[in-house]
Amino acid sequence: MRARIGIIGIWTGILIILGAVSLPALASDQGDRAAEMARQLQDPLAGISAIMTENRFKFKNGQDKINYQFDIEPIFSINFPEQGFTLIPRAVIPVIGAAPWNSASALPAGDDITWGISDIITQVFLAPKVTSAWKWGLGGQISLDTHTDDAVAGTGWGGGPSAILVGNFTEQLSFAGILGHLWSFEGGFNSTTFQPMLFYNLTSIPGAYVAYEATISADWKAEKSSDTFTVPLGFVAGKTFDMGGGYGLDINLGPYWNVIKPEGTADWFLKFGFTILLP
Repeated sequence: MRARIGIIGIWTGILIILGAVSLPALASDQGDRAAEMARQLQDPLAGISAIMTENRFKFKNGQDKINYQFDIEPIFSINFPEQGFTLIPRAVIPVIGAAPWNSASALPAGDDITWGISDIITQVFLAPKVTSAWKWGLGGQISLDTHTDDAVAGTGWGGGPSAILVGNFTEQLSFAGILGHLWSFEGGFNSTTFQPMLFYNLTSIPGAYVAYEATISADWKAEKSSDTFTVPLGFVAGKTFDMGGGYGLDINLGPYWNVIKPEGTADWFLKFGFTILLP
Protein backbone atom coordinates (compact mmCIF):
# COMPACT_ATOMS: atom_id res chain seq x y z
CA MET A 1 0.00 0.00 0.00
CA ARG A 2 2.81 2.44 0.90
CA ALA A 3 4.60 1.73 -2.38
CA ARG A 4 1.36 2.28 -4.31
CA ILE A 5 0.73 5.62 -2.56
CA GLY A 6 4.35 6.63 -3.22
CA ILE A 7 4.10 5.87 -6.94
CA ILE A 8 0.79 7.74 -7.20
CA GLY A 9 2.41 10.69 -5.43
CA ILE A 10 5.34 10.70 -7.85
CA TRP A 11 3.22 10.80 -10.96
CA THR A 12 0.81 13.30 -9.44
CA GLY A 13 3.76 15.60 -8.75
CA ILE A 14 5.17 15.15 -12.24
CA LEU A 15 1.77 15.91 -13.79
CA ILE A 16 1.52 19.06 -11.68
CA ILE A 17 4.94 20.24 -12.91
CA LEU A 18 4.16 19.38 -16.53
CA GLY A 19 0.85 21.19 -16.21
CA ALA A 20 2.58 24.25 -14.81
CA VAL A 21 5.22 24.37 -17.54
CA SER A 22 2.51 24.15 -20.20
CA LEU A 23 1.12 27.57 -19.28
CA PRO A 24 1.97 30.22 -21.90
CA ALA A 25 4.67 32.73 -21.04
CA LEU A 26 3.47 36.17 -19.97
CA ALA A 27 5.76 37.76 -22.52
CA SER A 28 8.32 36.56 -25.03
CA ASP A 29 11.21 38.43 -23.38
CA GLN A 30 10.33 36.90 -20.01
CA GLY A 31 10.34 33.47 -21.64
CA ASP A 32 13.74 34.16 -23.18
CA ARG A 33 15.14 35.15 -19.77
CA ALA A 34 13.71 32.00 -18.20
CA ALA A 35 15.34 29.85 -20.89
CA GLU A 36 18.69 31.61 -20.38
CA MET A 37 18.46 31.17 -16.60
CA ALA A 38 17.72 27.46 -17.07
CA ARG A 39 20.85 27.03 -19.17
CA GLN A 40 22.94 28.92 -16.62
CA LEU A 41 21.73 26.67 -13.79
CA GLN A 42 22.53 23.61 -15.90
CA ASP A 43 26.14 24.77 -16.27
CA PRO A 44 28.29 24.20 -13.13
CA LEU A 45 30.92 26.55 -14.61
CA ALA A 46 28.54 29.45 -15.29
CA GLY A 47 29.43 32.73 -13.60
CA ILE A 48 26.35 32.81 -11.37
CA SER A 49 25.35 32.92 -7.72
CA ALA A 50 22.65 30.52 -6.56
CA ILE A 51 21.35 28.52 -3.64
CA MET A 52 20.50 25.02 -4.82
CA THR A 53 18.65 22.40 -2.83
CA GLU A 54 18.19 18.73 -3.59
CA ASN A 55 15.72 16.60 -1.66
CA ARG A 56 15.63 12.81 -1.82
CA PHE A 57 12.92 10.64 -0.28
CA LYS A 58 14.34 7.10 -0.22
CA PHE A 59 11.96 4.14 -0.22
CA LYS A 60 12.29 0.38 0.45
CA ASN A 61 15.35 0.99 2.57
CA GLY A 62 16.46 -1.65 5.09
CA GLN A 63 13.36 -2.50 7.18
CA ASP A 64 11.06 -0.71 4.73
CA LYS A 65 11.71 2.59 6.48
CA ILE A 66 11.86 5.87 4.54
CA ASN A 67 15.12 7.84 4.64
CA TYR A 68 15.41 11.52 3.83
CA GLN A 69 18.28 13.66 2.56
CA PHE A 70 18.13 17.40 2.02
CA ASP A 71 21.24 18.97 0.45
CA ILE A 72 21.81 22.72 0.56
CA GLU A 73 24.31 23.78 -2.12
CA PRO A 74 25.41 27.44 -2.15
CA ILE A 75 27.32 28.38 -5.31
CA PHE A 76 29.05 31.57 -6.42
CA SER A 77 31.84 32.54 -8.79
CA ILE A 78 34.82 34.89 -8.66
CA ASN A 79 35.86 36.18 -12.07
CA PHE A 80 39.48 36.98 -12.95
CA PRO A 81 39.17 38.36 -16.51
CA GLU A 82 42.75 39.62 -16.81
CA GLN A 83 44.15 36.30 -15.66
CA GLY A 84 41.75 34.40 -17.90
CA PHE A 85 39.99 32.14 -15.42
CA THR A 86 37.03 31.88 -13.04
CA LEU A 87 37.18 30.51 -9.49
CA ILE A 88 34.02 28.66 -8.45
CA PRO A 89 33.58 27.64 -4.79
CA ARG A 90 30.73 25.23 -4.01
CA ALA A 91 29.51 23.43 -0.91
CA VAL A 92 27.19 20.52 -0.15
CA ILE A 93 25.52 20.69 3.28
CA PRO A 94 23.56 17.44 3.83
CA VAL A 95 20.67 17.34 6.31
CA ILE A 96 19.67 13.70 6.80
CA GLY A 97 16.78 11.81 8.36
CA ALA A 98 18.21 8.31 8.81
CA ALA A 99 16.06 5.26 9.52
CA PRO A 100 17.65 1.99 10.74
CA TRP A 101 19.40 0.22 7.84
CA ASN A 102 19.80 -3.34 9.06
CA SER A 103 16.97 -5.40 7.61
CA ALA A 104 18.15 -8.57 9.36
CA SER A 105 17.31 -7.48 12.91
CA ALA A 106 14.15 -6.25 14.61
CA LEU A 107 13.76 -2.58 15.43
CA PRO A 108 14.05 -1.71 19.13
CA ALA A 109 10.86 -0.37 20.67
CA GLY A 110 10.46 3.34 19.99
CA ASP A 111 13.30 3.42 17.46
CA ASP A 112 12.71 6.19 14.93
CA ILE A 113 14.36 8.39 12.34
CA THR A 114 17.50 10.24 13.45
CA TRP A 115 17.80 13.80 12.11
CA GLY A 116 21.03 15.74 11.84
CA ILE A 117 23.63 17.48 9.69
CA SER A 118 26.03 15.10 7.99
CA ASP A 119 29.62 15.84 6.90
CA ILE A 120 29.85 18.98 4.75
CA ILE A 121 31.81 18.78 1.50
CA THR A 122 33.40 21.93 0.06
CA GLN A 123 34.67 22.15 -3.52
CA VAL A 124 36.70 24.74 -5.42
CA PHE A 125 37.06 24.67 -9.21
CA LEU A 126 39.36 26.72 -11.41
CA ALA A 127 37.95 27.11 -14.92
CA PRO A 128 40.00 28.75 -17.70
CA LYS A 129 38.28 31.04 -20.22
CA VAL A 130 37.88 29.09 -23.47
CA THR A 131 36.26 29.87 -26.81
CA SER A 132 35.38 26.27 -27.68
CA ALA A 133 31.92 24.73 -27.23
CA TRP A 134 33.19 22.58 -24.36
CA LYS A 135 34.47 23.99 -21.07
CA TRP A 136 36.34 22.33 -18.25
CA GLY A 137 37.50 22.99 -14.72
CA LEU A 138 39.86 21.36 -12.22
CA GLY A 139 39.92 21.60 -8.46
CA GLY A 140 39.75 19.82 -5.17
CA GLN A 141 37.29 18.97 -2.43
CA ILE A 142 37.47 18.64 1.33
CA SER A 143 35.11 16.72 3.58
CA LEU A 144 34.59 18.26 7.01
CA ASP A 145 33.80 16.23 10.12
CA THR A 146 30.58 18.11 10.92
CA HIS A 147 28.05 15.31 11.54
CA THR A 148 25.84 15.80 14.57
CA ASP A 149 25.13 12.09 15.12
CA ASP A 150 26.85 8.83 14.12
CA ALA A 151 23.63 7.72 12.39
CA VAL A 152 24.02 10.52 9.83
CA ALA A 153 27.83 10.43 9.52
CA GLY A 154 29.43 10.66 6.09
CA THR A 155 33.08 10.61 5.11
CA GLY A 156 34.48 12.48 8.13
CA TRP A 157 37.75 14.33 7.56
CA GLY A 158 38.97 13.74 4.01
CA GLY A 159 39.95 15.26 0.70
CA GLY A 160 40.69 14.61 -2.95
CA PRO A 161 40.64 15.93 -6.53
CA SER A 162 37.64 16.88 -8.67
CA ALA A 163 36.99 17.90 -12.27
CA ILE A 164 34.13 19.29 -14.40
CA LEU A 165 33.31 19.04 -18.10
CA VAL A 166 30.47 21.08 -19.66
CA GLY A 167 29.23 21.29 -23.24
CA ASN A 168 26.35 21.09 -25.74
CA PHE A 169 25.61 18.21 -28.09
CA THR A 170 22.88 20.21 -29.84
CA GLU A 171 21.05 23.49 -29.27
CA GLN A 172 18.60 21.68 -26.98
CA LEU A 173 20.75 18.89 -25.52
CA SER A 174 23.47 19.82 -23.01
CA PHE A 175 25.79 17.84 -20.76
CA ALA A 176 27.70 18.49 -17.55
CA GLY A 177 29.74 15.99 -15.59
CA ILE A 178 31.45 16.27 -12.20
CA LEU A 179 34.04 13.63 -11.28
CA GLY A 180 35.48 13.49 -7.77
CA HIS A 181 37.37 11.29 -5.36
CA LEU A 182 37.60 11.39 -1.57
CA TRP A 183 40.13 9.73 0.71
CA SER A 184 39.59 9.69 4.43
CA PHE A 185 42.47 11.28 6.34
CA GLU A 186 42.07 8.45 8.86
CA GLY A 187 42.05 5.73 6.19
CA GLY A 188 38.46 4.58 6.69
CA PHE A 189 36.95 5.95 3.50
CA ASN A 190 37.87 5.71 -0.19
CA SER A 191 35.17 6.67 -2.69
CA THR A 192 34.77 7.88 -6.27
CA THR A 193 31.69 9.77 -7.46
CA PHE A 194 30.53 10.74 -10.94
CA GLN A 195 27.65 13.15 -11.47
CA PRO A 196 26.44 13.02 -15.09
CA MET A 197 23.83 15.66 -15.94
CA LEU A 198 22.04 15.46 -19.28
CA PHE A 199 19.45 18.16 -20.03
CA TYR A 200 16.95 18.34 -22.89
CA ASN A 201 15.53 21.87 -23.08
CA LEU A 202 12.08 22.35 -24.62
CA THR A 203 12.03 25.18 -27.15
CA SER A 204 8.22 25.28 -27.16
CA ILE A 205 8.12 25.98 -23.40
CA PRO A 206 10.91 28.42 -22.45
CA GLY A 207 12.76 27.31 -19.32
CA ALA A 208 11.25 23.79 -19.29
CA TYR A 209 13.40 20.67 -19.52
CA VAL A 210 13.67 16.94 -18.91
CA ALA A 211 16.91 15.70 -17.38
CA TYR A 212 18.94 12.89 -15.93
CA GLU A 213 21.02 14.16 -13.01
CA ALA A 214 22.16 11.67 -10.39
CA THR A 215 25.30 10.49 -8.61
CA ILE A 216 27.01 7.23 -9.53
CA SER A 217 29.36 6.16 -6.75
CA ALA A 218 31.96 3.50 -5.97
CA ASP A 219 32.94 2.61 -2.40
CA TRP A 220 36.38 1.03 -2.70
CA LYS A 221 36.32 0.09 1.00
CA ALA A 222 33.15 -2.02 0.73
CA GLU A 223 33.46 -5.36 2.50
CA LYS A 224 31.75 -7.19 -0.37
CA SER A 225 32.44 -6.51 -4.05
CA SER A 226 28.68 -6.57 -4.70
CA ASP A 227 28.36 -3.53 -2.40
CA THR A 228 30.90 -1.40 -4.29
CA PHE A 229 28.73 0.46 -6.81
CA THR A 230 25.54 2.53 -6.65
CA VAL A 231 23.96 3.34 -10.03
CA PRO A 232 20.61 5.20 -10.16
CA LEU A 233 18.48 5.49 -13.30
CA GLY A 234 15.55 7.85 -13.69
CA PHE A 235 14.67 11.39 -14.72
CA VAL A 236 13.31 14.74 -13.57
CA ALA A 237 10.97 17.19 -15.29
CA GLY A 238 11.51 20.83 -14.41
CA LYS A 239 10.92 24.48 -15.16
CA THR A 240 12.90 27.67 -14.52
CA PHE A 241 10.94 30.87 -13.88
CA ASP A 242 12.10 34.46 -14.33
CA MET A 243 11.12 36.22 -11.10
CA GLY A 244 12.32 39.66 -12.22
CA GLY A 245 15.20 41.78 -11.01
CA GLY A 246 17.73 39.11 -11.96
CA TYR A 247 16.16 36.51 -9.65
CA GLY A 248 15.16 33.09 -10.93
CA LEU A 249 13.39 30.05 -9.50
CA ASP A 250 13.92 26.47 -10.68
CA ILE A 251 11.76 23.51 -9.61
CA ASN A 252 12.11 19.89 -10.72
CA LEU A 253 10.75 16.51 -9.67
CA GLY A 254 11.20 12.89 -10.71
CA PRO A 255 11.77 9.25 -9.69
CA TYR A 256 15.04 7.26 -9.70
CA TRP A 257 15.68 3.55 -9.21
CA ASN A 258 18.98 2.18 -7.88
CA VAL A 259 19.55 -0.52 -10.49
CA ILE A 260 22.90 -1.42 -8.87
CA LYS A 261 23.22 -0.86 -5.14
CA PRO A 262 24.80 -2.07 -1.90
CA GLU A 263 22.75 -4.19 0.47
CA GLY A 264 20.45 -2.02 2.60
CA THR A 265 20.42 0.90 0.14
CA ALA A 266 17.04 2.24 -0.99
CA ASP A 267 15.44 0.48 -3.96
CA TRP A 268 14.21 3.81 -5.34
CA PHE A 269 13.88 7.46 -4.41
CA LEU A 270 11.89 10.54 -5.30
CA LYS A 271 14.03 13.56 -6.13
CA PHE A 272 12.79 17.12 -5.70
CA GLY A 273 14.96 20.13 -6.57
CA PHE A 274 14.39 23.75 -5.62
CA THR A 275 16.90 26.45 -6.65
CA ILE A 276 17.02 30.24 -6.28
CA LEU A 277 19.15 32.12 -8.81
CA LEU A 278 20.54 35.36 -7.37
CA PRO A 279 21.26 38.56 -9.33
